[in-house]
Amino acid sequence: MVRNQAGGANAHRLSLMILVAGCASGGAAESSSGPATATDPSVAPAPAAAAAAPATAQQPPAATAESEAGVGGIFTEAQADRGRTTFDEVCSECHTTSEFRGRAFQSNWGRRTVYSLFRTVRSTMPDDNPGGLEEQIYLDVVSYILSMNGHGPGTSELSPDSPMREVRIAPESPG
Repeated sequence: MVRNQAGGANAHRLSLMILVAGCASGGAAESSSGPATATDPSVAPAPAAAAAAPATAQQPPAATAESEAGVGGIFTEAQADRGRTTFDEVCSECHTTSEFRGRAFQSNWGRRTVYSLFRTVRSTMPDDNPGGLEEQIYLDVVSYILSMNGHGPGTSELSPDSPMREVRIAPESPG
């Protein structure tokens, strides 16, 4: 098990660098850091009232986009399939899919936005060439991670213009 020595936001960056794709050790890692802190500008707690409120015509466009895309809709099934292929060919050299779903992943990433995950993956992976892949490849891998975490596909691909800043990694729970 790899233990992070850094604290706060640095620990999250380090743990994701180890987890996402291309860690130099070649083995699966486990993060011991807790949830993201408020010092990370990409982290904002989801208001309980906003999560439970239904979408209405009076809500701003971002809120409507979140309610429509909260459980799915910001990536396509084909895009998630491309992300799975990339994960199998590139990321699986150091990682398993179990690192990107389940309690440990949701504890660290569930309240964070899709944009936060995309930005972190894009800027830190692969380990031997951070940011060296095409942007579309990073978007595809993030789509695959979303699909593993209960987000359903929609009709539009995840893109830089998607409402990534409004959608959380953890899908909205029914009810």
